[in-house]
Amino acid sequence: MRNCILFILLITFISKTYTQSNRLEIAGIVSLDSLPIKDVHIINLNTNIGTISNDLGEFIIPVKLGDSLSFSHINLKNSVINITKKDLKSLKIDINLTQQIVSLEEFTLEKPRSIFEQDKDIFVYKGPVINAATLNLPYANTVAKEDKAIFKFSSGGVVNLDNLINALNGNNRSAKLLKKIQLEDSRLSKIRKYFSDDFFITDLQIKEEQINPFLNYCIQQNIIYHFNKKENLKVMAILLKQSKSFPLKEASDIKVTLKKD
Repeated sequence: MRNCILFILLITFISKTYTQSNRLEIAGIVSLDSLPIKDVHIINLNTNIGTISNDLGEFIIPVKLGDSLSFSHINLKNSVINITKKDLKSLKIDINLTQQIVSLEEFTLEKPRSIFEQDKDIFVYKGPVINAATLNLPYANTVAKEDKAIFKFSSGGVVNLDNLINALNGNNRSAKLLKKIQLEDSRLSKIRKYFSDDFFITDLQIKEEQINPFLNYCIQQNIIYHFNKKENLKVMAILLKQSKSFPLKEASDIKVTLKKD
């Protein structure tokens, strides 16, 4: 019985060896868009014999009629071909693989969050409120008083100097005077914008840096009152007249004359 089993195993081994010996080595090239691909795994699915393509995309593997060859690569789609009589006759096959495309699930881009923004789903603080009052810190309930002595000039410092001095020295009338100064500043800025800097520089011969002082010089002639009444021709007449006696203009004319001499 034992000899019978050994005989059967020997016959099976010889048959398998004979079958393998009947396979022919076939050569091939693996490419992608006519470019050779290396490191492609080629496996004969009938014999589990495999190989890998070289830098030129070339490979050699034993096959016989009807064998299935599997081609796989990490970046390419897997492909399986069957060996035909034509392949065995030429002993050469060319395989063209296609690129593998990975589809991503749909997602929505949202506005970037600040690094200081808290995600309500992650962090929700339910503890006690902590602030200066709960900690009993000194002056926790103190409210800062508004400093009405600080104000902004929008026209580059065009204010009535007398009113400014009175505002700084008079404690009882400071708020009203500061409000009046700011109003004058706003009106003078509108007058300058209405007539344009070119009018002051070209027609009145007032330098650009002296336009604001010149408008302040003309306040006593009620240019703000006439401008509010839309008496723009009256305002122009006042500006023309006052430009002839403007002190800073005369000082600059004297400097120019001295330089020429």
